Amino acid sequence: MKKSETHAFVNQLLVYTLVVIGFSGSIGLGTVWLRHQISVTANATKQLEARLGEVRRHIAEKTVEIESAESPAMLELRNKQWALGLQPPAPAQIQHIDVDPVRHLAAKRNRALFADEPAAVSFQVVLKR
Repeated sequence: MKKSETHAFVNQLLVYTLVVIGFSGSIGLGTVWLRHQISVTANATKQLEARLGEVRRHIAEKTVEIESAESPAMLELRNKQWALGLQPPAPAQIQHIDVDPVRHLAAKRNRALFADEPAAVSFQVVLKR
């Protein structure tokens, strides 16, 4: 049985239509999946930002607690409560420094590593034949 040209044209049209429907369906499905992934990522970001806010608030609260515990009035109160018998330092015991304490201590610790005079370097050339 021979197919006529109209049947061949209809078959080609049907195949192309199915291909276009399948292609556009896969693009639509990919778009929906991508939008879902964007939504999931946005929700995760919101949760992380909320957690970050909680952590920052907690850090601020602890900083206030530490600063209040380190205040001179609180230290004197704890000294009296616990009967430690500690005395405040005499003015002769206090030494003020004009530089950054971290850099000062680092320089003091690493004084031997970074000497003022350059290290002696010698090169020796060896020729082999």
